[in-house]
Amino acid sequence: MSPPPSLSGMRVLVTRPKEQAEPLCRLIETAGGKAVRFPLLDIEPSAQAEEGAALLRQASDWDWWIFVSVNAVNRARALDVLRPDGAGPRIAAIGKATADALVDGGIAVDLVPESQANSEGLLETPPMRDVAGRRILIVRGEGGRETLKERLVERGALVQYAELYRRVPVHTGAEALIEGLRTAGLDMLTATSGEAIEHLYRLVPPEDRPRLVETPLVVISERLKNQAGSLGFRHVKVADAASDAAVLQALEDVAARLASLRAAPNDGDKPLAEEEKQMTEAPQSPAAGEVSRHPHGNAAAPPVHPPRRSRVVAWLGYSMLAAILLLATAGYFLIQELRSKQEGLGGELNKGDLHLLELSRQVSSLQTQLATLHSQFATLQSQLGTEDSKLERLLGEQSASFGQRLEDSRKELTRSIETLQRQLSRTHSDVLIADAEYLLGIANQKLHLTGDVKSVLEAMKAADQRLHDSGDPGVFKVREVLAEEINRLEAFQPPDVVGLSARLLAIEAKTRELPLFLPHPDMSKEPRETSKPKSPEPETGDAVESTLEQLKGLVTVRRSDRPVHAVLTPQEAAGLREILLLKLEMTRTSLLRGDDALFHSNLESANAWLNENFDRESPAFKDISDDLRALAGVQLKAAFPDISGSLALLRNIEKLRLETDPVAPASTAAPAGNEAPGDRP
Repeated sequence: MSPPPSLSGMRVLVTRPKEQAEPLCRLIETAGGKAVRFPLLDIEPSAQAEEGAALLRQASDWDWWIFVSVNAVNRARALDVLRPDGAGPRIAAIGKATADALVDGGIAVDLVPESQANSEGLLETPPMRDVAGRRILIVRGEGGRETLKERLVERGALVQYAELYRRVPVHTGAEALIEGLRTAGLDMLTATSGEAIEHLYRLVPPEDRPRLVETPLVVISERLKNQAGSLGFRHVKVADAASDAAVLQALEDVAARLASLRAAPNDGDKPLAEEEKQMTEAPQSPAAGEVSRHPHGNAAAPPVHPPRRSRVVAWLGYSMLAAILLLATAGYFLIQELRSKQEGLGGELNKGDLHLLELSRQVSSLQTQLATLHSQFATLQSQLGTEDSKLERLLGEQSASFGQRLEDSRKELTRSIETLQRQLSRTHSDVLIADAEYLLGIANQKLHLTGDVKSVLEAMKAADQRLHDSGDPGVFKVREVLAEEINRLEAFQPPDVVGLSARLLAIEAKTRELPLFLPHPDMSKEPRETSKPKSPEPETGDAVESTLEQLKGLVTVRRSDRPVHAVLTPQEAAGLREILLLKLEMTRTSLLRGDDALFHSNLESANAWLNENFDRESPAFKDISDDLRALAGVQLKAAFPDISGSLALLRNIEKLRLETDPVAPASTAAPAGNEAPGDRP
């Protein structure tokens, strides 16, 4: 016959949340027990759940994720923030149940404490001991212990919470719990969190709490056991781990102990904490001299007592004899003690002499050791003096070195301060020189960028005037070079863009009267006779001559080597003329822009069009062709003279001041022939 199930007939209160209670309930029922489902807490999303999810989505920002409960894993999976592909930080679980929940979700777990399924156990693992500079995210619910974060921060880690859920106490169903306690309908309790224990205690009225604390309670850590003990629970069993199997094993151990206590006689009322004590009472016997009494029908004859006086005398005799014997014995022992002390005194004296000799030897040895120590002390004192002198010499050398370096630094600082003071105390002369330098810089840039010689000359003359007004002897050489540059720039003749543009406009005007090479009907020409006064009607011969004269005006006869393919229409003739005008206008535009290459390219194109489509024998053609050839020899990009010498000298004004004779007058006049613009008459 097989043994009964381990939890047969036991009613176990399971207080886990509904989402986690079923696996443990099935194990209890499989073991023959009755699982009383009584969830004390509900798991709900916390107010910071979205913030925690955002932190989890930034996986690359963290070195470790630590999951402290199965609820934390379930909430993270519900928020879809875990990546099963293995990418992201390393994963740590507070215990095996949490690790199993992660593995069920396809998440590899890197660290699970083997000793304890709590913060202390995780902190004892090697990876959590060396976390300096690591970024760690603890995934948990609202509230809870701060031990893990505090210890990690002490070790140098950067720690933050992702609080994804909160535990909400359940206040319904208390009547069934109280009824079960009152009717002894609960054999064991389970609790897996401190909040559950406290809420269970608060749900029960004060008058029923003695029954509650006497009911065996199974918890998953020593911390919970201590917490339950502080509330008065007397029989608390700690499971070996936080897993359902470990909790079931603890329940089976408690059930077996309860069964053994119930089977033992007279022990059913003993508490579990004192189950090993065997309480027995010794049987009480009748007191000495007590006589039992029986009914008269069965009573024996009363004993015969001796006379009372003789008994008293006998007792007195016995007492005196005992006293004499006691005194004799005491005297004997006293004499023996005195003899022993006499003999011992002599022995003690001998021992004292030996002790004195031993002390003398020890004193001699100590004196020898003291002399040795004195010698060693003298040696150490000598060595200390040597080291002292070395240290003093080293300090002296270092002091001298530091003093020299300090003096050098002081001198350097003094020079820097003097330089700074000179820069801060700039005079009116320095401001004028700086202004002149600025004007010369603008002149150089404007000359090469725009070619505006007139504006450049104005800037250079203004700079020369400021140098003159500064009165600084160091600018004398600068003004000499500047005067030469002004003269060279004034002598420079840039291309006359305005004149060339006017010349092109004149060519365009001539083009309108330029004859084309190909024949075409000249619709604009009027008969020559229209301007002549009418004459009287000629005779017949004169009429023939007049007709011939008119034909000469309408027909032009010339010899040409170029082939003539067709007679142009008026529109074609006008188009050829307009194309030439367009090419000439493009040439003028490139001239105004200063684009030398485009100017010559357009000029060449216009000349080719002229030679191809217009009459080369006409005087107008020859005039236009000569003008175009003359324009082809014009270069728009002329080389400007170099005016950067004065600017370079002015930028080295300090060197020029040093080279200037100190006895020279403070103010210098402009070089002969190179007066400043303000000095010229």
